[in-house]
Amino acid sequence: MGLLLRIRRESFGNGLAYTEENIRELLDRVLEPPLALFSLQIQNRKNHALIEITLDHLTSKTGSASLEDCELVSKRLKEELDLSGEEFDFTLQVSSAGAERILRLPEDLDRFQGLLAKLEVQSEDGNWDKRIFRLGPREGDSVNLTLYDRKAKQKRNPKLISLPIGKIRKGNLYLEV
Repeated sequence: MGLLLRIRRESFGNGLAYTEENIRELLDRVLEPPLALFSLQIQNRKNHALIEITLDHLTSKTGSASLEDCELVSKRLKEELDLSGEEFDFTLQVSSAGAERILRLPEDLDRFQGLLAKLEVQSEDGNWDKRIFRLGPREGDSVNLTLYDRKAKQKRNPKLISLPIGKIRKGNLYLEV
């Protein structure tokens, strides 16, 4: 889910470039809780910049910002950029981290406890496997996981494992369809 706003302005070749630092400063003025910055990418070219902002909704179950949230942040950031008075061509893209967002390890293991996640985990033979787990509580440097079985909706004795966080390479939330 996202919003793409293309702003064309006259450019006089003044060499203006948007930096991560100055966009973050503007976002500090624009973003209000429960919205937060998930990621920011800026690509500057000779007379054009692509500014990609991904939002996190801190109180949403999956952290997903709504289309209205994206529109509001886009509008406010455009207003802030307009106040700079510089003439520069840029494309502003504001989107949500989404319901199948990338997990930031280890902190998101706590935040999304109880939800399904597709994790890339190291198996006993040292290979990396992608599996779907229900996230459980963390205990020290390990997390409790329940292996998800799509065929068995409600198992009486689900397979619970405790996995060291260091054996998780990456992951993302997983929505069952």
